Amino acid sequence: MKLTTENFGEVILLTSPALVGGTETLGFKTDVFESKNGTEVRTPLKDKARQTLGFSSVAIRNEIAQHFNAQWAGIRKNWAVPLFQESQFVGDVAPEVVADGEPLPEQTVIACRTDIYSFYEGGLALLKNKTEQILVEILSVASDRIVIKNAINIKGAKLYPVRLCFINGDISRQISGIHAQASITFIVIDEPEVLESEPIQFLSHDLYFFGLTYSGSGMEATLSQQQNMINNEVGVIFQNSDWDFARYSKQYRAVIHSAEELYAYRQFLFRRKGKYRPFWLPTYEANMRCKSTGFVSSVMLIESDQYKQLGDARKHIAVRSNQTWTAHTITASTLVSGSTVQVTVSPALNKNASSIERISYLGLHRLDADSIDLHYQGSGNVEVTVPILEIGV
Repeated sequence: MKLTTENFGEVILLTSPALVGGTETLGFKTDVFESKNGTEVRTPLKDKARQTLGFSSVAIRNEIAQHFNAQWAGIRKNWAVPLFQESQFVGDVAPEVVADGEPLPEQTVIACRTDIYSFYEGGLALLKNKTEQILVEILSVASDRIVIKNAINIKGAKLYPVRLCFINGDISRQISGIHAQASITFIVIDEPEVLESEPIQFLSHDLYFFGLTYSGSGMEATLSQQQNMINNEVGVIFQNSDWDFARYSKQYRAVIHSAEELYAYRQFLFRRKGKYRPFWLPTYEANMRCKSTGFVSSVMLIESDQYKQLGDARKHIAVRSNQTWTAHTITASTLVSGSTVQVTVSPALNKNASSIERISYLGLHRLDADSIDLHYQGSGNVEVTVPILEIGV
């Protein structure tokens, strides 16, 4: 459907419904300069994230002709693409009536949520019910409403944010005598702005205790370290590493079940800016075993487990007690016997040793990808998997 808008000129409105299984990609760009010892300096190279929308849509019988014509003529034109994953029911929409009983001719107010949905002043939105689709232009956005241009009347409507897009590459079509299914990837022109949410801080970096979801019965993780190998194939073989310590990587898999959770996850991604901004995260493994009894303040006894011999470089830990995680720095450690190490931590634990459920190493991580794919599974469910890399201890 070809329409004319005030802010964006002529656009083609995507009217065919998106099938379950769509993908949204948020792309950042980071320059990572790695020193010889493995430390990094990262520079963000994009002011905004690049948003890409990929999904399939289907047309049946009488819809096929319009479906084909729109795609054939519009493959290199601008499209108005509703964000089907951000729909909300707004019911009956009608213009406000002034004192003399006449409706305001140039605007309509729609009561809706704007805190977790992608509306912005000057942008587009779609009102849709079973029989009508109306593309509207947004005049202003408030916390609990949007004001749209013109007097609009529609019953039992859903409201969708709309992005201005163009088609990336080709359109793949699967056709038969009774249906046509098209797979399209759109690149968003009016790229999104998401307000970052600053979490609690630890040593000047963000601190998170989000859970890591298993794939199956466990999670695969990898320890790696740069390796120099000297092998002349006629004698001794030798190896060493220039890096100060090994890196630990794993997959961060998130399963999202609501619009609120999705918005919070977007805030996390925009806060990270791809590989750019680091954050503290526990390993969630039992890296230390507490031997103390009674009340523990700033000094704690742990099992040796070769910590002093091999793990002494790790100075930050996360302690789980009564289902709550806290972050601490090891300021001193002493081997007091063959099987016991005494560690001093700051801030103090101030808890009973019996309440300590787990002690994990706390590492400084970053996302190990600048491009993140969000997979929409239907019924408000979204699945995301992104690699994370420990870059500091």
